[in-house]
Amino acid sequence: MTTRARPRPVLSRWDMPHWMPDSSHTLPARCDEDFTAIRVPADLARPALTALGPRTGPVLANRTTRTWHFLLPSDSILPADWPHGVRVMPKGRSIGIPPLTTTGGLDVHWAVPPGQGVTSPADLHRDLRLLTARAAPAPAEPPAAATAPVRTAAPARPSPLTSAQLRVGQLLLTGASDAQIAEELGLPVGIVRRHLTSIGRRFGAPTAARRATALLAGGHVSPPPVSMLAPDLTETDLAVLRVLAGLTTEDDLPQDLRPSGLFLDRVDELRERCGARSDQHLIALVAFRELLPDLIAPTSASGKEQLP
Repeated sequence: MTTRARPRPVLSRWDMPHWMPDSSHTLPARCDEDFTAIRVPADLARPALTALGPRTGPVLANRTTRTWHFLLPSDSILPADWPHGVRVMPKGRSIGIPPLTTTGGLDVHWAVPPGQGVTSPADLHRDLRLLTARAAPAPAEPPAAATAPVRTAAPARPSPLTSAQLRVGQLLLTGASDAQIAEELGLPVGIVRRHLTSIGRRFGAPTAARRATALLAGGHVSPPPVSMLAPDLTETDLAVLRVLAGLTTEDDLPQDLRPSGLFLDRVDELRERCGARSDQHLIALVAFRELLPDLIAPTSASGKEQLP
């Protein structure tokens, strides 16, 4: 006997929100007045959407900026400790709302349109935490006490990145979107995303910025050249960049930047000042200018992988 899948619940409060545009143009709506918006990097948002399943309310996606916004009711009670890179958008911040029929494209569009449910803040928070934990490298186990000498095989070295992964990684550093990388390499977008996921899993890098760090610090690819002059960066700017790159933790930030929203505001400002198209492009620009020594791979590193 086969069972039919239960339909997604349709809740009347989201059938046609008052903030939906009546025209064919994308119009702004304000956070916390009309809804609460949780901004999530695309690499985390896609699997979170799958994990939530029919429990998902309206979700906006933008392939150019590689950010998604989960829209929750404005009276939602939110957890405080969201994973790194996830941001509760501040009150009054405008979010572009496209027409209901806009469900694809490179610009802002509906990944899940209104009228299909409401996202639980607790469920979203839990799934994002689980996904972040899975992407992190496993801690090393302490050595077991040996009662007699045991001959063990040498640990296997991780397989080198393929030429396709290296080319995708090189374009990632330029700030190109998934679609732009696919067009440049003549590959389907799904294949590009699969390569990016493989790179992230190999290095335990859940975000695009940390993948850029791993590719650069390991000497796998070189940063793209920069023509504009380097801006003057303060010690606080460099601290923010180290956290973004995954070289240090948020505990190393000044106290006034510990709230994730203020940290991400500073990252946005640095992207604009440095002329970066994305977080990973910002990391690449910093590496090219040799502003963070940890991003520069030793020239004598063995097993250094280069583009063919």
